[in-house]
Amino acid sequence: MKINLLFIASLFFLITNTNAQKISGKITDAAGKPQEFVNVMLMHLPDSTMKKGAVSETDGSYSFEHMDTGKYYINASFVGFKNNSTKVFSFDAKNDLVMENIALKNLDEELKTVTITTRKPVFEVKPDRIVFNVEASPSATGLNGLELLRRSPAVTIDKDENVILKGKNNVAIWINGKPSPLSGTDLAAFLKSLLSDDIEAIEIISNPGAKFDAAGTGGIINIKLKKNRKIGTNGNISLGVQQGITPKADGSINLNYRDNKINVFGSYSHNRGIYHNDLNLKTTSGDTTYTQTGGQQNENINNNAKIGADYFLNSKNTLGFIINGGYGDNNFTASNKTYIARTSTGKTDSILNAASYNSGFNSNINYNLNYRFADTSGHEFGMDADYGNFTNHGNSYLPNYYSDPTELKTLTTNISKNNTQTVVDIKTIKADYEQKLGKGKIGFGAKYSDVKTDNNLDYYNVLNGSDVLNIDRTNNFIYKEQVTAGYINWNQQFGKKFGVQLGLRAENTHSMGNLTALKTINDNNVDTSYLNFFPSVAFSFTKNENNAFNLTYRHSIDRPDYKSLNPFEYQLNELIFEKGNPMLRPQYSHSFDLTYTYHQSATFGIGYARTNDFITQITDQQYDAQLNKYRFFVTKRNLAKFDHYYISIQSPLPITKWWNGFVNTWFNYDNINADLGEGKIISIMRPEAGIFTQQTFTLGKGWTAEANGWWSTGGLEGSFIARPQGVAGIAVQKKFWDGDGSLKLAFDDIFHTSHWSAVSTVGKLTIDGNGTWEGQRLKLNFSYRFGSKQIKGARNHETGIEAEKKRVKS
Repeated sequence: MKINLLFIASLFFLITNTNAQKISGKITDAAGKPQEFVNVMLMHLPDSTMKKGAVSETDGSYSFEHMDTGKYYINASFVGFKNNSTKVFSFDAKNDLVMENIALKNLDEELKTVTITTRKPVFEVKPDRIVFNVEASPSATGLNGLELLRRSPAVTIDKDENVILKGKNNVAIWINGKPSPLSGTDLAAFLKSLLSDDIEAIEIISNPGAKFDAAGTGGIINIKLKKNRKIGTNGNISLGVQQGITPKADGSINLNYRDNKINVFGSYSHNRGIYHNDLNLKTTSGDTTYTQTGGQQNENINNNAKIGADYFLNSKNTLGFIINGGYGDNNFTASNKTYIARTSTGKTDSILNAASYNSGFNSNINYNLNYRFADTSGHEFGMDADYGNFTNHGNSYLPNYYSDPTELKTLTTNISKNNTQTVVDIKTIKADYEQKLGKGKIGFGAKYSDVKTDNNLDYYNVLNGSDVLNIDRTNNFIYKEQVTAGYINWNQQFGKKFGVQLGLRAENTHSMGNLTALKTINDNNVDTSYLNFFPSVAFSFTKNENNAFNLTYRHSIDRPDYKSLNPFEYQLNELIFEKGNPMLRPQYSHSFDLTYTYHQSATFGIGYARTNDFITQITDQQYDAQLNKYRFFVTKRNLAKFDHYYISIQSPLPITKWWNGFVNTWFNYDNINADLGEGKIISIMRPEAGIFTQQTFTLGKGWTAEANGWWSTGGLEGSFIARPQGVAGIAVQKKFWDGDGSLKLAFDDIFHTSHWSAVSTVGKLTIDGNGTWEGQRLKLNFSYRFGSKQIKGARNHETGIEAEKKRVKS
């Protein structure tokens, strides 16, 4: 704790040398023409360590400000040119120093290709986001998308596989800059189908601006899938095996062809395996206690494919398309035993032995057509049209057997079956435009989305071996939603120190839910329309390149996800089930964040968010006349309000040339207040602290190693209070064949701590649960890159695809 306190103090009380002056100069080619985007490094003597780095501007100029007195030399490098360095010079910090021009000479004409070896840091800390470069992490091998999120800074995954960012729920998951329509277990299943070889980076954006959809009060996590940018034909193949409780396997191939006019890319990945979980619940209601123990197995076989192309019409216009989709077979098996006893005496009255056998498949396909325009005067225009279809089919067989305490006599038997089908159709079109306005930029755009979900549930009671349709529980639920949005955003820099960004987004929503049951008395229609305005404000102050402050405010909305609106029941056994709530309303949040960034790396942040009509998962009970028993269910409700406070510190830790690390620590304080009626009061105040760290070691001769881990004291997860948990892992990697081949070995959960524990009390109902997931696994992965390594030369690097990349970054 002393180290952390000293670190925090140093961030706030570090005094920079305001009297130091600058070193400046210009980069040209052999003919004296200015050269932009050249890497310029100021090297300090006597040890030739890099003191600072810069990139030359469009006029070839560069500068290093606030430098100390000493001896230096400058090295300049760029693809297609020979490196060049200045002579050693002495610098007196009392006066500016203007260097002579540094001229770069072209490489010999017979040199046709250039091979570049670079190594990204595992984590990059930027003022508005943290970037997890998956490719740079040896321990990422063989992990799926959900597991990678679990290892991402400030991100936790709760017991129900929901994503939490800085203690906030309702995090919007984006794929390649576009929001995913999936949520809950459907989103978790999709993330599990992605392999680390499919993912380039994970961007964590805690407070997005007006250009982004107003949804996502918890922030945005953007998962960037790989897209090859090398000239010629090239690709990558990867094969992996894992051993946990049972073996698992995965493989992928990525192919890419690119020349000056077109870029064509495609990929395919496959993974399969059986994943094991344990679940234990102790439920107390009145004078009855239900003690359940059980295990679950998920057998998943997933296939994902993608094909796309970008056509560079000219230097300003790019036209592209992407088609991606996937198919998965999923089998879920659970068995559990529940002891039903009197709370006052502890005496068991009966035992329920139950099982759940579920088989199904899911498929999705998405089409995207996009156009980009950008010129040298600052005009940018982009348009995207998307269509996506997501389909899930499932069949369940649910036998329930009650016996006496000796389990020698069967008291009653209840067996049921159900068939479910969910089809989601999504159509969106959006356009964005941006141009210079004075010394700043103004942008505006519009978006329209049309969503339809069609859910069918056929429920059967199995009586004397025959399936009898249960008309009380057989339903069809159709949900439709149209959102029309527009925004305007303006930003400007005032001098070198002050910047401002103002944005306003308007969204008009029309949604309709129609529940149709065989018993028409249960029909329930919900039809709502609402218009909302969402302002966003950001101020920045940069004292110098080592000290920067950012203050942001954002008003946002979270609409209920499609599955949460679906009133169907999903059973673990006949006493415990999950169901949706078609009466859910949107929740609205006001978020404030202040961040301080030191040396463009270490970031200290504090923030507060107030959410009204907070949507969260709670446990409740209801009496079932057919079974003549109380049943317990999990559903989502609107609570009155939720207050969230946080403090976080994240920073790279470059200890030596061969040892680099990253650490993220946080402290949250949450407060939930709600009155659900019937004496069901929820009033919880809960602090949480946690730490995430990743250490990478460069051992030489192609060897690297890594140690990582996270730990949390436990916080609020809906109405549950989570207890402490944490996991640690290690990995080693060897590169060979000039870096094209690699072999990675990783061991996750080395201390076998992959478990969770939480408790919830709503009214007179208390649930105390714990469980484990199959976290301890030994993984081996082989990957090989093949094909052309040539990239664009210095004079032609500004193609359409690079311009698109810049727009995404901005």
